Amino acid sequence: MNHILKKIGIAGGGKSQKAKPPIYKPPVMGELQYGASYSYAETLDLISDGPIEGLVNSHGQVVDSLEILQGIYLDNTAVAVTEVASARQSAVTITDFQRETIESLNIELTTPSATSCKKFFQALSNVTDLSADGKITSLPSNPAAPVDISEASSSSDVAMVFLRDRTSTVYLKEIDKQNGLSIEPPLLPSKETDFSLYIRAYIAEGGTVFPWHLNKELQTGYSSTNAAFRNNTQTKGTVEDSSLIWSDNNNLELSKFLFAFNPTIPRRELSRDGARTETNVFYEAARNSGRATNYPFVGDVEFFHENFKIINNLFSATRTFIEILKNNTSNKIQSQLAAQTLSVYGNRSNLPNLSSGGFLVCDLNVTSTTSLKGVDIKDGDSIFNMATLPFGSKHGFNLIAIMESLGINYFDYTCPEVGADGILTGKMFGYIFITLPPTERAITDLFTFVGNRKEKYGNGYTYAIDSSVISCLKDLQSFKYSKTIGSSRITPNSDNINRSGIKFNYSNILAEIKKGEENQNPFINFKDVYIDHFYNRELFGPFSTAGAGGVSNEIGGQTNAPQRITPSERMLLRESVLGDGANFNTELQKGLPISEGSDDKRKDAGGDTRNYSSWGQNSLANFNERAVPVVHTVYNPNVSAVFITLDVSALSDTLIKEEQKVLTGTRDEDGDPTKKKLSIGTKFPSVLNIEVEVGTIGDRNNSAEGLITHQKFNYRIVALIEGNTLIDIGNPESISASQSRMLVDANNPQDGSSIRRPFLLPEAISQKQDPLTADGVNGIIAGDLNEDSISQRYVKITRISHETNSVLLSKLVSVSKVTEIIDATLTYPYSAIIATKLDARSFSAIPTRTFDCKLKKVKIPSNYFPATNGIDNRYYDNQKQFDEANPKSKLIYKGDWDGTFHSELQWTDNPAWILYDLLTNVRYGMGSHIDLQSINKWQLYKIGRFCDAVDDEGNFIGVKDGRGGKEPRFSCNIVFDQGQKIFDAINTIASLFRGQTFFTNSEINFVDDRPREPINLFTNESVKDGMFFYSNNGREDQYNTIEISYKDRFDNFSPKLEVVEDDEDIRERGVFKKRIEGIGITSRSMARRAAQHITFSKIREDQKVAFTAGLETLLCKPGDLVIVQDELKTNRSNFGKVLGVSIEDETIRLSNTFVPTTMDGILTVYNPTGSESINDLNLAANQNRQRYDGFTITGLATDSWKHFTGEYSFSRYTKGYDQATGFVLGETRYAEYASYTGISGTNLYFETGVTGWVLGSGNARSLSSGDFISETTGAQTLTEFNTGKISILDMNSSTKRKFAVPSEFSGFDPSTFRNYTRGATNSEVSNISPEQITTLLLTGGSQAVTNKEYGTLLSGFDRPEVLPFIKLGSAAQFQIKEASPFIYKVMSMKEQNPNEYLVSATKYDTGKFNLIDNNVSIEHKVNTFSYQVAQTINGVTYKTLDAPEFIGQVVTGVPNAAEQNFNIIANWTAVTDNEGYGVRLTLPNGQVIQENTAKNVTNIRLSGLDQVGVFNVGVNTLGNMGRDGGNAYYDSAYIDTGIFVLYEETLTYSKSFLNKITIL
Repeated sequence: MNHILKKIGIAGGGKSQKAKPPIYKPPVMGELQYGASYSYAETLDLISDGPIEGLVNSHGQVVDSLEILQGIYLDNTAVAVTEVASARQSAVTITDFQRETIESLNIELTTPSATSCKKFFQALSNVTDLSADGKITSLPSNPAAPVDISEASSSSDVAMVFLRDRTSTVYLKEIDKQNGLSIEPPLLPSKETDFSLYIRAYIAEGGTVFPWHLNKELQTGYSSTNAAFRNNTQTKGTVEDSSLIWSDNNNLELSKFLFAFNPTIPRRELSRDGARTETNVFYEAARNSGRATNYPFVGDVEFFHENFKIINNLFSATRTFIEILKNNTSNKIQSQLAAQTLSVYGNRSNLPNLSSGGFLVCDLNVTSTTSLKGVDIKDGDSIFNMATLPFGSKHGFNLIAIMESLGINYFDYTCPEVGADGILTGKMFGYIFITLPPTERAITDLFTFVGNRKEKYGNGYTYAIDSSVISCLKDLQSFKYSKTIGSSRITPNSDNINRSGIKFNYSNILAEIKKGEENQNPFINFKDVYIDHFYNRELFGPFSTAGAGGVSNEIGGQTNAPQRITPSERMLLRESVLGDGANFNTELQKGLPISEGSDDKRKDAGGDTRNYSSWGQNSLANFNERAVPVVHTVYNPNVSAVFITLDVSALSDTLIKEEQKVLTGTRDEDGDPTKKKLSIGTKFPSVLNIEVEVGTIGDRNNSAEGLITHQKFNYRIVALIEGNTLIDIGNPESISASQSRMLVDANNPQDGSSIRRPFLLPEAISQKQDPLTADGVNGIIAGDLNEDSISQRYVKITRISHETNSVLLSKLVSVSKVTEIIDATLTYPYSAIIATKLDARSFSAIPTRTFDCKLKKVKIPSNYFPATNGIDNRYYDNQKQFDEANPKSKLIYKGDWDGTFHSELQWTDNPAWILYDLLTNVRYGMGSHIDLQSINKWQLYKIGRFCDAVDDEGNFIGVKDGRGGKEPRFSCNIVFDQGQKIFDAINTIASLFRGQTFFTNSEINFVDDRPREPINLFTNESVKDGMFFYSNNGREDQYNTIEISYKDRFDNFSPKLEVVEDDEDIRERGVFKKRIEGIGITSRSMARRAAQHITFSKIREDQKVAFTAGLETLLCKPGDLVIVQDELKTNRSNFGKVLGVSIEDETIRLSNTFVPTTMDGILTVYNPTGSESINDLNLAANQNRQRYDGFTITGLATDSWKHFTGEYSFSRYTKGYDQATGFVLGETRYAEYASYTGISGTNLYFETGVTGWVLGSGNARSLSSGDFISETTGAQTLTEFNTGKISILDMNSSTKRKFAVPSEFSGFDPSTFRNYTRGATNSEVSNISPEQITTLLLTGGSQAVTNKEYGTLLSGFDRPEVLPFIKLGSAAQFQIKEASPFIYKVMSMKEQNPNEYLVSATKYDTGKFNLIDNNVSIEHKVNTFSYQVAQTINGVTYKTLDAPEFIGQVVTGVPNAAEQNFNIIANWTAVTDNEGYGVRLTLPNGQVIQENTAKNVTNIRLSGLDQVGVFNVGVNTLGNMGRDGGNAYYDSAYIDTGIFVLYEETLTYSKSFLNKITIL
């Protein structure tokens, strides 16, 4: 990590930015503080190249604001404490302590805004029942208009706005015009400057209609029969500079509830931070074809942004009134409550920067509420922390936690009226402001046709509110003014109330983070650069030999004497030492003593005048001296100001007579001023005057000392200092005079001086101002400027107070340093920096700073959602937490991928997308050197899903993290903090997912080691010379012990070492050890998986094979699996070549002979399908089609379609209409339609020949009479089908429908629709590397095989449709009985000769993944060896016991009809040295029952069983495990047997069970 030490500063008066908890205060004497000081260090730490996600707490949750201190560690201790509850637990529920606190005091507010909010979102939850697929364009409208196919469906989420954005005029070639071609159909919008705008215009619930306002104008005429706003000519400017607000009143100003909607359009051309990450695809296409594109936007375009201004105006009146309450100085409690509310607003008139979603406002201004009236919120000298919280009908106070988990931000802008006694009056002022997470945004491409050529001309944007957000907000019942955690002391100097409840390990820490955005704002508290120049030089004031005159004990009555405070009743009060009338012994003018001297004469208690400075006049030098200043020269012309730091080591006076009643500045319980007695000899404060002068160093011949004065400032320091005290003067971050008890004040404030105001220097002027002339003779030449050509500035510090030899007075001061200030408002683009300011009272030296961060944000797929509201949905602390998590949050890949990426960079630790970032980023990666279209992102997509450990539908399944929780299979946590070659970095990332990057066929491809099927077959007959060449790793390279290092994320990322051993191989060969560095690995479990993979590959997959083959090798790529059949290894010739294929007879003739005793009737043949290219998948991903993962069809017993009910799942896409290719305006049909398969084998598919949805009982493309078909031919979507009628399919009818018996069809349950999506399916993505071989099953038995004189004739196959694709001369093989195929993974391919390719492959075991992922050993046992053969070591025998054998069959006892259960009885043989036997019974439902028997007991009866199906019984022998101190016997393996149990038909049971299975 690189560190920028920005400044080590010294502060005497503190600083203006106070970190919580409050700072400590030194002891006080009256109102004048004992002089004390402390230092602080201010640092800037460069964390990473940006942008980054941010700091995280110990649970991995992204934190902001004050909570960033939970992610900052000083000397390995977090500054702030993270709650014990995990982020995921705290996200859905409040803690018990929080609940107890809230429930101890909460008052319900009577307001209609909560009711309106609840009804609004209840209405939204019902809108999907009103329109097909939840589309706006399918809502009824007047006049009627067609459904727009480019609007995305939203069956569960609610679409609010749909917008068509025309980006360019379609290019029409001149030859097209001459041939009479035109654009069809007409384009909408017709102009590039317009939008086609569609809005959900009718929202109503329970008789309440929510009016809506477009551009502040009330929209009328909408109802359930006219529910959509449509405008195809909406000018773009009127949309951006417009507003869209729903309310509960026709008049916005009278509304108590308002909902505003402000989405954004992503529109970028080229981003400076990376590889065209958010590129306008159309812009690129147009540019590449040589056509100009005139699109007015660069960057995200926010429309309806006038919403903010309108809401701001509604807030202004309330804000003004709360400011009045804050300024009520007579009521400190009210002032503090108002100040707290205003602090939420912030120091600006605008609202907080909101996300690009919706936001709502609930008006809580209440003039009189009986529930609030009379409530006491004061607790002694403290007041309770109070806040207005939402309360849910179902979730209660947990509603606020659920909001946060969904990314809903809740802002409390309320302030009650309260009396000075802390009693509420019953009035409440303010609003609740709630922002929704960014809207769900679906983007579709708009196409038209020019002849047969498809042209893109724009985009469609569908903006929807997430259904989970709607479900949450419709639960809102009311708002309650409630007590929250923490309290705040009411003090005269406290202007805020701490509601955070955060606990701190350190005090006085200020921190700020910049996340490395390109256009990030400068630091607020760390924007200036401070350069310290240390002097540590004592200041000597003037000395005078003149004797003191005048009256010594009177104010202003003494001359030629050192200035001091005159002892009196008011001597310790602040006002007594301010101004020209201060309580000093010398007369003042403009704050300075007129005739100060060095002779200290005073009257003692007896009235005698004594000289306290004459004791050394005969031995000390005694002549007049001038002051000796310290002068600092400023050479840097960029320095605009300075401040100084004084080191006052002594400043005190001593009483020579007793003062009886000295005011302390405080009051007693009765409100009377308190006084104290000061005895003779008491030290008390004294005064010191300092002058600071700034100016320019001029001609020494024309100016005294060569200094040209610009400005002078005088300061008075009054304090009691008895040790080194550092005082900043001019430091803008020093504590203000009003907040410090030590008085450091400007003697003449009229000149603009202030202790916190820096000393502004005169402008640095060049001495050579003339520019270079045309002849190059006169002027400044570039690079010729130096120190002598720039005027130098100076700062002079002078002690004005006289020196004295007095034994009573001490005034010792030095200049510690002069700090130059460079006003550098730097943004640090692409630099993630954390700034910290540390209090020296907590540290003896600058501590080591470390940070827990989520670093670089990268491009991730548009359907990939690994995190929600800062919580990573791929990490769980325990199984219970995983099981109870919201299933929606575990769906991290939502539907199919269309090949696009999120419009904004996002964080992930998935190594696949980090690798993609390195390849595409133009600033630090390969983006400027490679064609982005050549990167096989689809292969990375498959790898990424495997890294995340998700199922086929994208749900996170995870692997064990070694601590009972879940984590992704692979993650990447790497900091590249040294100069590293980009190729090395790419290989490092790829190695994390056990992969490689390679270039083939003009594509950058990737391969990883994950479960897959073999795709090719090579035999002795298909390779050159029939030879395979084998090799093995050397003995020393077959590691069986791996020591792998990693950084443990569970232990503050401290380095750890994990040892993984292959016990079996160690017993055979001894230990062969290797130590590796687990780069990027942050968990013990992942380290074990990595090490296990290495040992497995080195020991179990240590064989390599090489061979030369023909063109069939081109069907493979590195990483693909192939079958190698070498008769020299199997001693069987089970392979041959295809000699002939008869499609009519459904036969295949092979060159080899089938041997039934050694071969199975399973034939593997070539079925070459080629592979999908990147462009093929890009086209598939953007095809005009849509689907669901599944749904349920319901029905009654009387419904004609009842046998088609049940759950359906997506099976594949079928061909639709060629004219509907792409999203074409006016075309409501699709290019492809989804077909679905029911659990009973039925099918639902769209048949273009009959233009309808078909419920069929057989093959999806084989129509048969008796099936059902949608009566409405225009029903293109399932929701349209659901609202129509259904007819019986009649193949003899021209319409294929029996209209005589149509039936209403409403069988789809809308709530069961799962994951609406469009894009490339998983099966299509898998075609990047498809199988080129097919397995056929011989269905005819021995009659299907006829051995000929040469070869074998085969007939009767399970899939005869494959026969036409089998190539003559291609290789084929029979499966060998009771033998696994020899599978190898292709490592490299190289062309040796024309049509000859050398292939190198390594042995591959497909069973290793289950071993590695599911059998992670976390705790080592005492003895990890398995002693199959007894071994004696040091007289102790170690042995693994034999397993018993079952005696007879496992049987069931007599069923107990009364209890409706039965038992199972098992018997087994005895084993010597047993300690008993372990019995496990696996029930049909998967539940396992475990019981142990006593020693030598060899039978068991398992009772109380009531299920039917297969029961599995396992028994093992239990050993003493060496516990007895003698011989050690270890448990045996289990033996298993099974029994299938059915109830007897003669008995009657109330429990249900499966009676019959029919396989179709």
